[in-house]
Amino acid sequence: MFKKKSKTTAITQPQTSAPSTELSALIDKLQKNADKVEKNSYDIEQNLNKDVSKINEGKQPLYQDDTNKRILASLELLNGLDDDAVNAKRLQHPQAEMIEKDMRQLREKVMKLKEDHDRIYHLTRTEGLPSINWGNMMDEKLDNLNNKGFGQDLPSVENEVEEHNIFHSEVEALAPHISSGGDKEYVSSLQMKYAKLLASSSSRQRHLLGLRDYMQRCTNELYWMDQQAEERVNYDWSDTNLDYPARQRQYENFIGKCLESKEATVTKLNDDGEKLIASDHPGKNVIEAHTEAVHADWKEYLNLLICEENHLKYMDEYHKYHKEARDTQDLLKRMDTELSQKYNPEFKDVYQMEGLIRELDDQAKAMDHFDDRVKALQNRGLQVSPLKYRRETPPKMLPVEALCEFDTDDGAILRGERYTLLRNNGTKWDVKDAAGHQLTAPAVCFMVPPTDPEAVAVSDNLAGQQKSVKQRMSGSKTVLAKRFDELKKASGTGTTDKQEQQCRQLMAGMDKVVSDLDKQEKAIQARVRPPLEQTRPLQDSADRLQDMRDIAAAVSKIEPEKSSKVQESKSFLVSNPTCASAPQLHSKVDVANKKFSNIEQLLQSSQEKLKNSNQLETSLQNGKTLLSSYENKLAREEVAPSDISSLEKTQRELGVRRLFQTLDHITMRPHFEMEMKESQVFDH
Repeated sequence: MFKKKSKTTAITQPQTSAPSTELSALIDKLQKNADKVEKNSYDIEQNLNKDVSKINEGKQPLYQDDTNKRILASLELLNGLDDDAVNAKRLQHPQAEMIEKDMRQLREKVMKLKEDHDRIYHLTRTEGLPSINWGNMMDEKLDNLNNKGFGQDLPSVENEVEEHNIFHSEVEALAPHISSGGDKEYVSSLQMKYAKLLASSSSRQRHLLGLRDYMQRCTNELYWMDQQAEERVNYDWSDTNLDYPARQRQYENFIGKCLESKEATVTKLNDDGEKLIASDHPGKNVIEAHTEAVHADWKEYLNLLICEENHLKYMDEYHKYHKEARDTQDLLKRMDTELSQKYNPEFKDVYQMEGLIRELDDQAKAMDHFDDRVKALQNRGLQVSPLKYRRETPPKMLPVEALCEFDTDDGAILRGERYTLLRNNGTKWDVKDAAGHQLTAPAVCFMVPPTDPEAVAVSDNLAGQQKSVKQRMSGSKTVLAKRFDELKKASGTGTTDKQEQQCRQLMAGMDKVVSDLDKQEKAIQARVRPPLEQTRPLQDSADRLQDMRDIAAAVSKIEPEKSSKVQESKSFLVSNPTCASAPQLHSKVDVANKKFSNIEQLLQSSQEKLKNSNQLETSLQNGKTLLSSYENKLAREEVAPSDISSLEKTQRELGVRRLFQTLDHITMRPHFEMEMKESQVFDH
């Protein structure tokens, strides 16, 4: 990749744990004086260009004395810098040789400016025949121009642009001296030479500026693609990364909104490069190298996008499988506990026993549907990728599959090919192909195919747990049925008052309604009370919000049964007010109505809280994504704007106002949290 050039001479600090005071002070002095020389050089160059323009216009130069003083001051500073560089070497600075090299380059630059100064200010117009052989001078300049090539990297080309700007100004400054009076034939020959020199200089200037612009655009894209590649290579694609949903949203946002424009930028770079080459640009070798580099990096970037898409899919499948497996396991545990505590035949009358048997029948039907859920999890468990081997050394050599094509120093990785993982070195994997050839490539280029032993073990455990619950359920039903028959025989046929029988049946129905509502209340509290998972708050809040919608649907299904039972009980109480168990039935009706009303309030407040929580986490995530995009944009800005108007223009282009508005929205988090605390209605 082609790197950007630093604009100033930087003195590298020594890499020691406890640098001496003398050496530190020396390096500070070196850096300070080197910066002064750099600033002087820049000012001298700018003022020389201004005076060349003045001379071309026939006006007096303005900066001759100033530039001369700055040159002398810089040379004096350089003398001191040379001594300081010698002392740095004496004190064993790790980069002493590099410092000496920097000082030599600074001195060469100042001496070049001194030569330019002398040449510019000693060009004077004369009347008649020139005292200077202008023809020879122009021949020398033309030869010099024809022998110049083009740099291979952006810093070299930028230096060539700066040098040629001065050269071209000198060429333009010759115009008044060769057009003055004298021998017409001689002047005519000079003018022909000058026209050729000026045309050649102008042509090189255009070629240099066009080349610099193209190389700068290529460098910007290459830098961006370098950053993107590094980000994907270093990303954690293992099972421990629970923040992958944010990465998923970022990926989808880029594919949907940015990929097309980025592809258009790369395509235009390629087209512009081909046009420059077709026009026989003298720097076409450099242009070809940059075009090929952009093409190669773009191909690599697209391949890494393919890898990212696949890894996100594997992570999503992995975590969804384990979440559903945990939820299923928790449900089976609750059912097992309920079988032990609720379906006990002791101290139950015949009507309560009948109600419990009816509930068990409903549970058995639910378990039939549960079979499909467990079987589906078993099948999915066979398709889960063992993500933990992305962070751990596997117990044995594993087969891996290449997700994309990738060129390495050892050879090419081919998409879809199987390799053997020899060593997991973190972001780099050592693999072996079918022919036994070893390669080292980024780990992101590979996936470990199923099966995952841990996922299979989870599935098998669920199947065993389900089988145990079904056996207990069958056993509990047998015990309840036996006890029911005993109670029925003991009560005797027709010995119990029919009104009392009906009343107890109604009470059993009301008990079932209350029991169903209790389950939903516990489910609501289980979703709302625990804090959000800190590693995946947005996804967790979204999952809980969906669970709350499912609970609301379940409560809606209970409501018709509750209304029917309540209406039936009220009708019975009106018709049979003297029944012995009437007060108990009346009490159970009140309990059911109050329980349902409380559940509705709890459900509404809980949904509101989770909705606020999800909105807050979404805002926070959007803020992080937006900040990341601004970081990327700002990273591509080489120089900060120099004036207020340019700064404001850059702010508008970057959309800084939108960023501030988003940050203002995020700062409302304490307000949201207060509202959410006030909305809790858990204790009844």
